[in-house]
Amino acid sequence: KIFIIFLSFAFFVPTVAAARNNVNKKLNMLRVCVVNDKPSIYLKIKGPYTIETLHTKQIIEKSKRSLGTSKVVPTNSGLEIGDKTFSVYGIRIIPTVGANIYIDKRRFRGVIDIIRTKKTKLLVINHIDVEDYLYGVLYYETPHYWPMEALMVQAIAARTFALYRKEEMKKADYDLTSDVYSQVYGGQRGERWRTKWAVNLTKEKVLTYNRKIFPTYFHSICGGHTEDASNLWTTDLTPLKGRKCPYCKRTRRFSWKAMFSYKQMEQRLNAYGIKCKGVSYILEGKRNKSGRLTTIRIKDSNGVIDIPANKFRLALGPAMIRSTNFTIKITPKGVLFVGKGWGHGVGMCQWGAFGMAQRGYDHDQILYFYYPGTKIEKL
Repeated sequence: KIFIIFLSFAFFVPTVAAARNNVNKKLNMLRVCVVNDKPSIYLKIKGPYTIETLHTKQIIEKSKRSLGTSKVVPTNSGLEIGDKTFSVYGIRIIPTVGANIYIDKRRFRGVIDIIRTKKTKLLVINHIDVEDYLYGVLYYETPHYWPMEALMVQAIAARTFALYRKEEMKKADYDLTSDVYSQVYGGQRGERWRTKWAVNLTKEKVLTYNRKIFPTYFHSICGGHTEDASNLWTTDLTPLKGRKCPYCKRTRRFSWKAMFSYKQMEQRLNAYGIKCKGVSYILEGKRNKSGRLTTIRIKDSNGVIDIPANKFRLALGPAMIRSTNFTIKITPKGVLFVGKGWGHGVGMCQWGAFGMAQRGYDHDQILYFYYPGTKIEKL
């Protein structure tokens, strides 16, 4: 059986092996949060369906016909769907084979739960098999026109990460979100034949370390050196220690610049919860072996504040400060940040994987490069 791990193991064995015991099939089913904390949604069902209560599994509606677009609103007593009221906190919609469920015009495979939260808002969870889930992920995480080997790499990494999160979040309401905080998932509207083919070619393949699934983090561009996971999180694994990467340099997004005034920085830092007033200077702090900053020092009216570099990046905005690998230049117009890379930098560099695929490396070679000491195994 493949287990979830947080421990490290340092041997490199670049072979594909079959796991001795199959993972419980229930592990292949994911709970993906596709809507959270919304006051209402629009629901549409094309084809026959059944609606049952979440806890008791009592059937409260069974229809051989489709359901036209209906507004779903949480109430103090339950849920309103169109002109119907259900005195339950949550429902499960089970489509028949071939039927489709739409939430706010997004089409989803699998089963849908609609839940009224304590704040009288809506939580929508999609129950879906991991392979079907990946159909809706790959297009958003990797351009569908990339080399097939690069798409296969992304499929294996995304499958492994999803199943890792499944185990890690088993006591929570859901396993994954549908945004960048987990993996971007768009349902069926994001499916393309090449990305689906990559999922099919790698069906049930995962990456393991010491025969155990681990968090296969990935990011857009490493900027020349991937990051050690232990510099950001509590994860300390040999495959996530960081290494030099010469394969992403040709991408036009390899380097970046961003300009902020002191006032703009102060506003964003305060909005993020980093209290400061009258910011007048900023300095680079220490760097780790990957070249990334670990701290940023600012001076305000109260003195000096040291801020973790990743926290600083998120406060100013990860779309502007794309990584923590940057230098700071004070100019007459404000503070100029000049950096390279995009993302947290841990694990696989996606544009590096693209570069390796273009050079003729196959998917297992690429995975073993970015996650050294691992194996590709089948569930």
